[in-house]
Amino acid sequence: MFPHRLKGVGGGTSHARGEQWGSTPSRRAAEPAAATLDPAVSEALPRAGERPTALVKARMLFTDSRGRVLLVRLQPVGERPWGLPGGTVETGSESPRAAAVRETAEELGLDCTPGRLLSVDWVTRPDDRPRVVHVFDGGRLADHRLARIRLDEDELAEWRMCPPGEAEELLTDAGWGQLKESLAALTSGTGPVELVDGVPPGA
Repeated sequence: MFPHRLKGVGGGTSHARGEQWGSTPSRRAAEPAAATLDPAVSEALPRAGERPTALVKARMLFTDSRGRVLLVRLQPVGERPWGLPGGTVETGSESPRAAAVRETAEELGLDCTPGRLLSVDWVTRPDDRPRVVHVFDGGRLADHRLARIRLDEDELAEWRMCPPGEAEELLTDAGWGQLKESLAALTSGTGPVELVDGVPPGA
């Protein structure tokens, strides 16, 4: 999966070096390509269009001095539940950590430096692709930083700081499980915890 090139092997290799390794240009031309897969192996591999895919998400767990958690509600209000702030990792070279920084700046108007990775949650969706959700420690927000929040109203309808009990009422069961386990990892200094729909495997 991670191809490496030996020093002196590859582009620019001289004929003399090729002979030293027991392979001349004429021999290489007569030999079968090394990358050719056995037909049986090739047939067993999934085709490109059949490979399972999942969306990758990055979320931030922000708290305050009173132990409350920052929750946001996505647009449109009538159809979307509450959740932790964050969003989808962009296709390309963006990492979940970089996506957490970008999404927080775009949707809340806050600059942040994500702390520890608290949990990784495999979230199933009956009508869509599954999600791999990374939850990072966003740190404790002081009142003056909370006052700077400016919502992207195209994405978010509202935000609030919630005690855990209120958060449990606002979130789906899976969303509350994800938050509860992430809070536990934050408090204990452990993690990241592995989750499936907000629940540790085997729990």
